[in-house]
Amino acid sequence: MKPPRLSIIIPAYQEASRIEHTLDELAAYLKQHGHHDTDVLVVVATSPDGTARLAEAKAGLFEQFRVVPAGPKVGKGRDVRTGMMEATGEYKLFMDADLATPLHHIEEVRSYMDKGADVIIAVRNLGSSHTGFRRLVSAGGNLLNRIFLRSNVKDSQCGFKAFSKEAAEELFRRQTILGWGFDMEILSIATQLQYEIVTIAAPDWADQPDGTIERGFIGAAFATLAELFLIWWRRTSGRYRHKTYSYKPYQP
Repeated sequence: MKPPRLSIIIPAYQEASRIEHTLDELAAYLKQHGHHDTDVLVVVATSPDGTARLAEAKAGLFEQFRVVPAGPKVGKGRDVRTGMMEATGEYKLFMDADLATPLHHIEEVRSYMDKGADVIIAVRNLGSSHTGFRRLVSAGGNLLNRIFLRSNVKDSQCGFKAFSKEAAEELFRRQTILGWGFDMEILSIATQLQYEIVTIAAPDWADQPDGTIERGFIGAAFATLAELFLIWWRRTSGRYRHKTYSYKPYQP
């Protein structure tokens, strides 16, 4: 079978309350736009709420669909990497299960795919998408990211990023951060390896009630800050010069 043009990866830990709606919306969108060359992978860390079962029930909506078990909960970074290793598409896009980034941005991703881009990321308007303490944390984190990790990306944390098959192999085989800070690490490695990072504006990104990052936000913010400095140290010490990760599918 010919590999799909695009693989869409959805990390989904404890997403029983939304995964059915998300997959309904995604299936309808792909059908409406004629994206028959797309496969969908839902990567599920062990979720006692039945996320995997609910996702599997939606398999008939898609031409190519899989639920991939990732094992006991570790972090979003681990689950996204699992999806990147399992996906067979010429391009691999991960997106959050809460659909905070509207699906129509898939068209912009596909446009840049046609131009041969290697790394394509959505960038939010943090001045309007976040408020209060979260806006302060996001602004500060992205400033530190630009200073310490030499990134020109204004928003490293939007959960909507695509990679060519080659770039995914090079970047995620070097990944070491398995929590929320993995986005910063992947983009830092991409910069170090001189991949051009193409950005697409997502001013219509909308924070969702009980969204993917909302749960335990303060703790996640401090953990991500610590990971930023860990990434800086590993980059400075040459840790990312070689691929070191060898993927093995999870066996329950």
